[in-house]
Amino acid sequence: MKATINNYILACWWIGALLCANLTACSSDSTIQEEDVYAEKVAMQFSQAVTDAPLTRSAQPLQQGFLVSCWKYFGAGNQQVVMDKYQVNLYVDNWNYNTKWDYVSSDSKSFYKPQIERYWDFSAMPYRFYAITPCPPEDQITEFTLSDKQLLIPAIVTFKGENCANGIIAKGEEPYMAAQIRCTSESNNSDYDLLNGDKAIIKENNGATTTLDRYVALPFHHITSKVRFAIYSTYKSNNPTTHKLKNIVVKAHRKDGFVESANGYTADLESNNMLDGQFTVLGTKDGDYTLLVDEAGSDNFDEYKDESKAYWCRCPEGILQIPQDNVSLTISFTLQSDDFAKENITESENIKYDETTHTLTYTDIPVTAKIEGNLTDSFTWKSNNIYTYIIKIAEFYPIRIECTAELLPWSDVNANIETNLEQ
Repeated sequence: MKATINNYILACWWIGALLCANLTACSSDSTIQEEDVYAEKVAMQFSQAVTDAPLTRSAQPLQQGFLVSCWKYFGAGNQQVVMDKYQVNLYVDNWNYNTKWDYVSSDSKSFYKPQIERYWDFSAMPYRFYAITPCPPEDQITEFTLSDKQLLIPAIVTFKGENCANGIIAKGEEPYMAAQIRCTSESNNSDYDLLNGDKAIIKENNGATTTLDRYVALPFHHITSKVRFAIYSTYKSNNPTTHKLKNIVVKAHRKDGFVESANGYTADLESNNMLDGQFTVLGTKDGDYTLLVDEAGSDNFDEYKDESKAYWCRCPEGILQIPQDNVSLTISFTLQSDDFAKENITESENIKYDETTHTLTYTDIPVTAKIEGNLTDSFTWKSNNIYTYIIKIAEFYPIRIECTAELLPWSDVNANIETNLEQ
């Protein structure tokens, strides 16, 4: 009987060993195993994660979690998944004065699925990290795709544009931002931001450095865009009089309907990056869409005499928009001055003069701008960019408006990332 039991145990052991070997062989083609720990034992860490501060050209610490996928041997025949939609949370340890990003399941930290610590395999470069922030609600994560081939944000997610009325912005919605990083070696200075022209990420911290080994920085970028407007005048009057600029209205129009909101987002990551995707369902408005209203304007428009001192229509930070093409713009405003005389003014459908109040009313003047030397009245707004329309009024009667459209990256990820989470 004893021999029979021993033979049974031995048989079970061999069956188990064969099953383990078979499972390892099957799954190692795509996803590394839980027991994969390399000789260096350098754990993967996210020491720095940032969003940008619009127009300040600096980075701001990320205050929320994110969802990340990672691959090693990226682009090679033996490419493997290291992290498959890992949830990463920011933990603050007040007792030990420590703050860190963590993704490792433990008795004190839980995630939407069991997650183990991953270690660098420096022989398996290059690595790729794709992420979105914030991390979706745990009961919705399965509806998101974050793979090497596709980013999919489901249609239950709404992006919404903004407008500004008298300095008050009707708040829009930008529920998610994206990061796409490649790592080429074991050096901390070998991370490159694929959403910023593949530029190296500078991880300086005003001379301070983190104590973590081979950490990953994740600069997140906007899927939406922003627009803003500024006005100045080079008109010179023969009389020392004041010009009042009032009732500014900027409208947008698009043949297929101006996109006010959008649901869902998909990007093909085999041929494009995460910012070159398409929204799934568009919420459009036929006719004109009012982007900006500034009734009060300026009682002394003469102060704004050059581009560097333009009037920003009480909205210098810009207003959030859904990326779209073929947008046309018009501007309306009033100018009041005792310098105006009826005999010098030619009225038209778009220009009217009130002799009683000495007020010129300009209505729906088309905005035509020079972009890269070319004159256009049709504009395209792309993700992660701020479009600044600087309107110069060279003459009041007849009205002569010149406009330049400047394109600026919304974020400057080459700026120092001032986020040392270990301090």
